[in-house]
Amino acid sequence: MGITQQLIIRSFFVLGTLLPVSQASALTHYQSDITDSKWLLSGNIFSCSLTHPVPNYGEGHFIKEAGEPMKFVLKPENEKLGPGQVYIISQAPNWSPGIKPETLDILPYPGYGLTVEVGGRVAEKMLTSLDRGRQPAVAGTAWENRRETVEVSLSNINFAPAYNEFRRCLSSLLPVNYDQIARTAALFPTGHADLTEGTKRRLDLVALYVSNDPTVQYIYIDGHSDNIGSRRDNRELSKERAEKVTAYLLKKGVPVDKIISRYHGDRYPAVSNNSAKGRDRNRRVTIRLEKINDS
Repeated sequence: MGITQQLIIRSFFVLGTLLPVSQASALTHYQSDITDSKWLLSGNIFSCSLTHPVPNYGEGHFIKEAGEPMKFVLKPENEKLGPGQVYIISQAPNWSPGIKPETLDILPYPGYGLTVEVGGRVAEKMLTSLDRGRQPAVAGTAWENRRETVEVSLSNINFAPAYNEFRRCLSSLLPVNYDQIARTAALFPTGHADLTEGTKRRLDLVALYVSNDPTVQYIYIDGHSDNIGSRRDNRELSKERAEKVTAYLLKKGVPVDKIISRYHGDRYPAVSNNSAKGRDRNRRVTIRLEKINDS
């Protein structure tokens, strides 16, 4: 692989804290060129992904799943980066020399051909860097030679149109994912079965998710009470609570054949009823989603 002197000078300047120049002996730089730079979009209401193939190295992926922060994942084809620290850097492209690079993050890395993954604000900064014409890079020491620096850069060529589509995909994501909504508990004051505004907002999310995911087969609704009062009264109260939740979900468009509603009184406390705090947790309706492929 040919490496220009310009690349070597730039990367040694950027990675001065990675390997002292007196120790560094070589640089291997991976990046697509102008003719083969691609940004590939895939997505739906559950997840959006923007993928950038890096020739002879692997792929970089910006991934945003419903209800989760943005993340960037660099997947190598084999062992290129060695164990140690990797640097996430934002730098100017080769045709804009003299612009100071910025270190976005420093991460421990075990090597062994594993992925490099960064999330949240750092991944967002990498996207912003590309949108502004810069080129984020992941850099570290080489797997086979600790005196060699490996740098993997993301090209901004052809990024803009794909990024516009990516942002449109992001705007269509559901606010929650299955793991976040599959288990929900609605709590109730002593002796009451009315839904709070917070519970209604949570049930709105349940209804929204179920309406968009055909693999959700059943919604189990289980009413419970604390042990204050007679067992008969508690059973009736737990029934009323379960019915209120069921009626709300039906009103929001959840198909009746998906709902299995049950009530248990004080038979199955989540925690001990020996304290007021425990009784607060036991006055509840649990809402559990089950997918077709759930075991």
